[in-house]
Amino acid sequence: MMSRPSSSASLPPFGRGPHDSSYALLSRRGSDFGSRYIQVDDSGVYLSSLVVTVLVSAVATIGILLFTLVVTLSVMLGSCQGQPVAVGADMRIRSSNCESFIMNAEVNNLQGWVVPSECKSNVAAYMEVKYHIDFAGAIEAASDYLKTVRVQGDGLDVVVMDIDETALSNLEYYVEHNYGAEVFNETVWDEWVYKKKGVAFEQTLALFNQLKAAKIGTIFLTGRPESQRNATAANLIAAGYEGWTELMLRLPHENGLKAVEYKSQRRVEMETKGYRVVSSLGDHRALNGYSKATKRSIVSRRTIPCKLSY
Repeated sequence: MMSRPSSSASLPPFGRGPHDSSYALLSRRGSDFGSRYIQVDDSGVYLSSLVVTVLVSAVATIGILLFTLVVTLSVMLGSCQGQPVAVGADMRIRSSNCESFIMNAEVNNLQGWVVPSECKSNVAAYMEVKYHIDFAGAIEAASDYLKTVRVQGDGLDVVVMDIDETALSNLEYYVEHNYGAEVFNETVWDEWVYKKKGVAFEQTLALFNQLKAAKIGTIFLTGRPESQRNATAANLIAAGYEGWTELMLRLPHENGLKAVEYKSQRRVEMETKGYRVVSSLGDHRALNGYSKATKRSIVSRRTIPCKLSY
């Protein structure tokens, strides 16, 4: 039987004793725990093989994740490049929170569009509540501005005013037709116009009466066709608008014009007749064709468009 060695026999030589750091980490008096440590350099920095393994694994994992991310982004980018922003009436901007749809609407980048079904609730909330808040603020700003206009009293100072969603609200129509979340049907819209059920925005009607009192005329300029003149005039009168200067509707030869082209040409026509357009109110931007003086006087209102008519 072998005798157990004395504790003094297990001690290392001078310079490698218990007070030496490499001894403390490397040998631990022959324990298994001590064998898990390695010396990195002569400066006294030590790491365990376990720590090194963890670090290497972490670096490898991060590298794999970054590579996967790059590949995923590349695939997504390639997919996006193959999808146009707008593709006519079938355009759908897919976004869980509709940020893309709202952003493109704000920059007027939606042409021939329908509201994505997932964004219907957003549009409904805006039209029923927030639109009226924005509307009231815009009308108040227009009213404040028009109070500063010098009127010459000859009947030629006028405000150009849109009808749909400016003078008349067609909210009932939108409720019935999913707030624009369906392809616009011209026939269905015409049926609504002939019902003459549009109601006045209270703020616009108040402004209209303010203009009359200040001897500023109102020219209603709408994209509705000339064939709807009687129905449109009757709806305006029923809603409280009486005593306007002119009611301009789209003539047959103007049917192919875009809203901006049509309305701009009509405004130039107004100026040719001698009218002084002191302001323009509507839910679409169509300032092309104005003289510089007229453009400086414009009070315009822009909202998220809700319908494919002007």
